[in-house]
Amino acid sequence: MASISLAGLTKRFGDLTAVNALDLEIRDKEFVALLGPSGCGKTTTMNMIAGIETPSEGQILFDGRDMRQVPPNRRKVGFVFQNYAIFTHLTVRKNLAFGLQVRGLPREEVERRVAAMAALMRLEDRLDWPTAKLSVNELQKVAIGRSAITEPEIFLLDEPLSNLDAAFRAFMRTELKHLQHQFQQTMVYVTHDQIEAMSLADRIAVMDLGVLQQYGSPIEVYNEPRNVFVANFMGSPSMNLVPCTLAGGDGRYALDFGEGGTAAVEDGELKRRCGAARDAALIFGARPEDLDIEPPGHTGPGIEATVTFVEPIGPRTIVHLSAGERRMKIAKGKHYGIALGAPVKAVLPPGKCHLFDAETGVALGLA
Repeated sequence: MASISLAGLTKRFGDLTAVNALDLEIRDKEFVALLGPSGCGKTTTMNMIAGIETPSEGQILFDGRDMRQVPPNRRKVGFVFQNYAIFTHLTVRKNLAFGLQVRGLPREEVERRVAAMAALMRLEDRLDWPTAKLSVNELQKVAIGRSAITEPEIFLLDEPLSNLDAAFRAFMRTELKHLQHQFQQTMVYVTHDQIEAMSLADRIAVMDLGVLQQYGSPIEVYNEPRNVFVANFMGSPSMNLVPCTLAGGDGRYALDFGEGGTAAVEDGELKRRCGAARDAALIFGARPEDLDIEPPGHTGPGIEATVTFVEPIGPRTIVHLSAGERRMKIAKGKHYGIALGAPVKAVLPPGKCHLFDAETGVALGLA
């Protein structure tokens, strides 16, 4: 068992609060991503879990056991850093074997596990190479393998793929999932890349300025963001966030988008969200793949806009729209074509619209 419980976890560096009253439950054998921009507190949180940093306040429990007085080398934690942290004067074989030899395992067991890890990481033909001669991609494979080979109960990875090329990052995402399934470890993965978090994690903890913004499955966080920060951070392109004002009441609402016109609220789910508003100033949200483009005379509710840029990106085309100062993006198929300057209507997608309070940024109508 290797569950992790963080309760009121806080870390201060002088006047700076890097992590503020973080509560987080990570289940045994779960893969959790700590996601957020640089400086949000995710690496500091991981360092406290590992015992590298001491919390200013709060608790860290492994399977209910308080870890505050337990040194890092007794926490049964494996750690992979962004900058590899391997012995460059040793061969790949000796790097992989190091942790096992320190633990006093028999030579035959060390050799067996080194061979198995080399095969898993596809390093068999590099075992007797000095690591100083390896590529950046191979160095990170050695770093991951050296930590994983000791089979720690908890595996911590701090942006391990950020220095790798794009194609190899995609390959290593798959390998990390295979690694977790094989060793049945609890994994905590720090990243600023929401694609990595979405593809790898069972649950994602989105952080900003040391505060947990949302914690849930990738689908939950993507489909039902709890606030404007999460809505904007998740997705590529990110969610359209369009300022508007709410008019009407008693179940009859309209959203005023200024130069984008007024859209009657006809969808039942959007009406429910409108009913939760306490103020007229709102932010309308919709994913680029959920919005559609129709001619200006289309009778459905939408936002009147003009095409400002067409961006082909391989399998999709991103159409950029402008309605005065309001900007939007709509994702279409790879062969989609439309003239710059064309007047269009961005049609509100039934059941897939979001509303946020303009002052607090909090999503309206969520349970």
